[in-house]
Amino acid sequence: MKTDDLIDALAVGLEPVKPARASLLLLAAATVAAVVGVVVLLGVRPDLVQALGGSTPWLKGLYTLTLAVAAVRLATRLGRPGVDARPAAAVLFAVVAVVAGAGAIELALTTPDQRMVVWLGRTWDICGRNILLISAVTAPFVYLSARALAPTRPSTAGAALGVMTGAVAATAYGLLHCPEATVAFVATWYTLGVAAAGVIGAIVGRFALRW
Repeated sequence: MKTDDLIDALAVGLEPVKPARASLLLLAAATVAAVVGVVVLLGVRPDLVQALGGSTPWLKGLYTLTLAVAAVRLATRLGRPGVDARPAAAVLFAVVAVVAGAGAIELALTTPDQRMVVWLGRTWDICGRNILLISAVTAPFVYLSARALAPTRPSTAGAALGVMTGAVAATAYGLLHCPEATVAFVATWYTLGVAAAGVIGAIVGRFALRW
């Protein structure tokens, strides 16, 4: 058999391979785990029904959910060897920058005697801790969702998955439990909680995502 004939024979029936992606089912399970974690470990705020009738919890959720989507997109691109992940990383940082800018404007427009109240709220010292607590419940599902990926930089991919974990946790926390309502609070303390989950994710990813 000629070489060209052999190549043609081997190529018969080949179909393009679909790009690897995170499991949507397991990501949905991570969301459910975050909700259950908040309800069981922290409890829901007593005025939940009334609060959800306003815009504040949903705006907080919009920010953290956008972070989660941007992070999973970044993790997916990092999990495909040879794919440029910089555009996805830029989107993630842009989301944070927009909210941070809005928080800075809010503080600038607040009277000096009220700025610390607007920035710190009543729960600044436990916000990040609570987000990390719920992240611990959410993380197994998020990392299992990435089994089909093949990151060449496992620490970076782990950081992206950690941010995804923290953002999902922060979404459930912000909707169901946290009473804080200022942009400056969310831009600072929610973001720091999510970033801390990303740091932990980088450490975990160094070992869990190696292949």
